[in-house]
Amino acid sequence: MSKRVVKISLSEKGMEDAIKELQQYKKWLLDCTEKFLKALGDEGMMIASAKFQSAVYDGTNDVSVSVESRDENKIAIVAVGSAVLFIEFGTGVRYPDNHPEAGKNGFAHGEYGYKLGRLQKGWRYRGNPGTNGTVITEGRHAGEVLTYGNPANMSLYLTARELQEKFEEIARRCYV
Repeated sequence: MSKRVVKISLSEKGMEDAIKELQQYKKWLLDCTEKFLKALGDEGMMIASAKFQSAVYDGTNDVSVSVESRDENKIAIVAVGSAVLFIEFGTGVRYPDNHPEAGKNGFAHGEYGYKLGRLQKGWRYRGNPGTNGTVITEGRHAGEVLTYGNPANMSLYLTARELQEKFEEIARRCYV
């Protein structure tokens, strides 16, 4: 970003020229800010999408990520799907409850969804075994999937951290 210097003569014409130049600067600043928010959103959506897609998750990973405008000059990276909380914060007593934001948001392993994550011996469900669920092949539960939960993948949390690291570089690209 370069410094802008406005030199004016103290006359009516000089003041009019300064006002014009300031209006042009304001337009440039608004255009760059719009470009910056779009670049941040695109980068955030790409990072979060990749993290959710590669997450360790037993079940069907139905997460989709998008960018939403929030008020003026605000955007949000939004993840939707029934698997979002399980992927983000993890579940199951065999995995550490190590998501830095879980407690602030009222999430603890085994305490959301159907609260099956509290079961030491795991639990069963019908559907996609996902990353490391085990399909039961014999007995009355044949065809069901045994799971012990999932680690906290922290997809959105880590996306925010990566965006913080890239913030200045993206700004320098956009405010030129």
